[in-house]
Amino acid sequence: MKYKQSIIQLISMLLLTLAASTASAKITLALDRTDIHANETFHLRVQVEESSTLSAGASKNFIPEAITIRSRQEFNSSVIINGQYNAQMGWDFELLAKEPGIYTIPALSIGNEHSEPFTIRIMPQQDDIGDAANAKIKLRAKLSDEEVYVQQQLMFTLRIYRSVVARNQKITPIRVSNALVEQLGDNKTFDVVQNGNNFRVVEQRYAIFPQQSGEMVIEPITYSATVLEDSSGRSPWQRSQLKPISLSTQKYTIKVKPKPQNADEPWLPASNLELEAEWQPKNQTFRVGDPANLDFIIKGTGLLKTQLPTVSFPDQEGITIYRDTPQYHQRINRFGVNSYHFEKIAIIPNQAGELTIPEVRVPWWNVKTDQQEYAVLPAQTIKVEQSSQQIADNKAQTVIPEAQQKAMQQKDTATPTVSSNDTGTSSRSATYWQYTSYGLFLLWLLTLLLLIKRRNKTPAKNVGSDEPNQQFNHNSKLKDAISAAKSNNAKATAQHLTSWLKNQANPASVNNITQLIQYCHSEHQPELAEELANLQQACYSKSANQSHSQHSWQGQRLAQYLSTFKWTSQNQSANSLPGLYDKRL
Repeated sequence: MKYKQSIIQLISMLLLTLAASTASAKITLALDRTDIHANETFHLRVQVEESSTLSAGASKNFIPEAITIRSRQEFNSSVIINGQYNAQMGWDFELLAKEPGIYTIPALSIGNEHSEPFTIRIMPQQDDIGDAANAKIKLRAKLSDEEVYVQQQLMFTLRIYRSVVARNQKITPIRVSNALVEQLGDNKTFDVVQNGNNFRVVEQRYAIFPQQSGEMVIEPITYSATVLEDSSGRSPWQRSQLKPISLSTQKYTIKVKPKPQNADEPWLPASNLELEAEWQPKNQTFRVGDPANLDFIIKGTGLLKTQLPTVSFPDQEGITIYRDTPQYHQRINRFGVNSYHFEKIAIIPNQAGELTIPEVRVPWWNVKTDQQEYAVLPAQTIKVEQSSQQIADNKAQTVIPEAQQKAMQQKDTATPTVSSNDTGTSSRSATYWQYTSYGLFLLWLLTLLLLIKRRNKTPAKNVGSDEPNQQFNHNSKLKDAISAAKSNNAKATAQHLTSWLKNQANPASVNNITQLIQYCHSEHQPELAEELANLQQACYSKSANQSHSQHSWQGQRLAQYLSTFKWTSQNQSANSLPGLYDKRL
């Protein structure tokens, strides 16, 4: 019976695994470029994951009727990447749309694989090439704007049209005065069909960022090649001749406007700027002393990644913020350069209750509307729970008085009433114990006098002037923390130190590193507080560059301060009791 149950469970697991793998199978669609105009060819790749899907979809036509299919090719190849076998299969389409518009390929379902709806945007025809007789090779250039602000993105597009075979093609590099230039991806090659003629097109796109106001000059760009002369009217046995050609664009002068006087700092001329933040995990639980992770993102359209601002988070009582080293990325689309600032932030609450993370505002200049705008990250209110140690302490403070009260009540109930007949016996017993107490007190006083006399004759060994309740408890966990600090191991130091704080009693009720930092500030020990803050910074900044953070942190100074650290008792004062061997006796 057990054997049959095992077989059934095994089959169920296999079926679930197969269902999961089938559900995860996905058809992906991708275009070779995003800036597509009417009467231009473009390529669409449809990739599947299973060979059965490839066979089932061979006869399917899922391209909208308004788009012409110039060619369709099936591909099926295998590659090994990092020792893993990867199969790539699907179809490559060469397409052409004669009319501008938005075309949608509906969600595909082929075999066990599925896709999401896919949208293709076709923009109006860009320019008129002219008659084929006059357009064997043409060079066209286009600017997105005639005037821009300083540091604003300017798009420059260069196209070479040819209807004949060309050899030895060369293009001079772009030259722009007082500007940063970014090429937007590799050269794109496609066909344009116009007036029944087919032209091969090579396209180059650039993003130009002027660095000073005034006039910016784009020098002429020259294209040179060798083409075959037209053989019409010549003898078919006469050999064709090669003809060199050279074409140049015009010289462009662009007006660069200075930053407006009413614009706020930082100066960010862009098409769009957004601030985003997301807790990791999303359903975050906040506790005193425990770090909460926040992903912070800045998105800029029409900005280089070097232009993205450094955002400051306002100081807020009850919250300590540690910021990781940000990561920067750039992506290219039809709008030009899109930049991203990605940063991990550790937020550590220092007190329980409702705490508010203040609003963050970044000014930017909208180049579309030509006015000042602000990217805003709204304020967030979080509810912080007490730490586990605080909860345990509160429970202890609540339970102990109740237990004591209950014991006192039981004692009062159990105490018998003394009758008048027992009065004489109790009186004689009390007198006996009084004499005994007097005798013991005299013996204790005599012993104390002998100790004082002996101390005056023989100096006592130096046992240290630190009171027991002030001495740092060097148990194994603390020693491990000091040892890890000497070895510059930030993670191990924080773990051992936190464990020590949670498992030992201290007059300040400190049970995590954040509270220890606050304690050091309140007790005028800024050096130790600074080293502890550096320790937390090293621990919470390791996600972006773990090896760099671990090796860059130096813990020798922290180890030195921990070795000599003393708790200051909350009850300590000038009238505190001296030690047993204090000379003030």
